[in-house]
Amino acid sequence: MARTHTVARGETLGEIAAKQYGKASLCKKLAEYNGIEDPNVIRVGMKLKIPAESVLLQDKPKPKLAPPDHGIVRPKGLSEIIKTFGDVSMHVATDGTLKASWEATHMGRVLLPFAIPLSWEPDKNVKRLYCHKKLRPVFKAVFDEIVEAKLKREIVSFGGCFNFRVMRRGHKLSTHSWGIAIDLNVKTNQMGTRGDMDPRIVTIFKRHGFIWGGDWSGGSCDPMHFQFCDGY
Repeated sequence: MARTHTVARGETLGEIAAKQYGKASLCKKLAEYNGIEDPNVIRVGMKLKIPAESVLLQDKPKPKLAPPDHGIVRPKGLSEIIKTFGDVSMHVATDGTLKASWEATHMGRVLLPFAIPLSWEPDKNVKRLYCHKKLRPVFKAVFDEIVEAKLKREIVSFGGCFNFRVMRRGHKLSTHSWGIAIDLNVKTNQMGTRGDMDPRIVTIFKRHGFIWGGDWSGGSCDPMHFQFCDGY
């Protein structure tokens, strides 16, 4: 199992490689292993996976570089979200609950290539993801690539996808209400923290069009969260 190193102020990847392996020249390999595109750009608080040198030097499947075409463009702002995925607010009953009509017309399931333990009930696993039907091929491609990159062990828990509710620190509807967001590795990636989400997982989600909550600042930083929309 790889160890973890938290980047301190003033550290460079070369210095970290020299300290961990006695070879500053391994900084590029360490960057590749952690899904870092530019070895010269790391941030304070970033958690790096530090594998054994023999593992670091192995040829590993690399994530695909070209953004795949899923036939759907990531929307920006509420109006584009509604245009792309539908107006969930039109399916709300007078008591504030969501009518069955929303799920019947907009939701679907996708079979995951591996089971993921529920964050709130670890002895049970998620084998099918319940999401917006337009994102079924996108989620499938993301998790297939995670398997291809031999990263499925980095996904340790599932915290939810579709959930009709307001944002945890706000009043407007969460992107989970459309089934266009997913929370992963909940316990160690709480809101307001930097978390320990594997950078290679982040890279794969971003390549497929997702925004990562770990890029948000301050108390809004949400490293467990990925959503297929921007500006909301």
